[in-house]
Amino acid sequence: MVDFHGHVTHKLARARVLAAWRSGHIDKENICDAEFLLVAAAKYHGTPVNTPCPICEHNSLREVFWVYGDELGRMSGSARSLEEIERFVQNGLEFTVHNVEVCPNCKWNHLIAAAIAAPTGTTDGAK
Repeated sequence: MVDFHGHVTHKLARARVLAAWRSGHIDKENICDAEFLLVAAAKYHGTPVNTPCPICEHNSLREVFWVYGDELGRMSGSARSLEEIERFVQNGLEFTVHNVEVCPNCKWNHLIAAAIAAPTGTTDGAK
């Protein structure tokens, strides 16, 4: 089982970006700028979100989990499923998970949250 700790949400920043876009202070091109790998990860590894994209209102909005950490080696900086994240943790690894919202249709993307994934019972940082 995965124990997530050190959870940081970026939902307020998301709301501010969307408000700035709706009021015309930010151009769509500046917020719909997902790179190819992020869009591909959303299409093939992401999970559907039950709300439409806040920009294009298409129902293709997806959630992608990116993992980062020295203990992951070459796997650091890649999109992973929750099942893969759980396997990494079962192997005793501790790493950061970024939850990113992505629309493959218009390339909207925003970091929603970040947390540290660790084996259950190690939330104090000890292994």
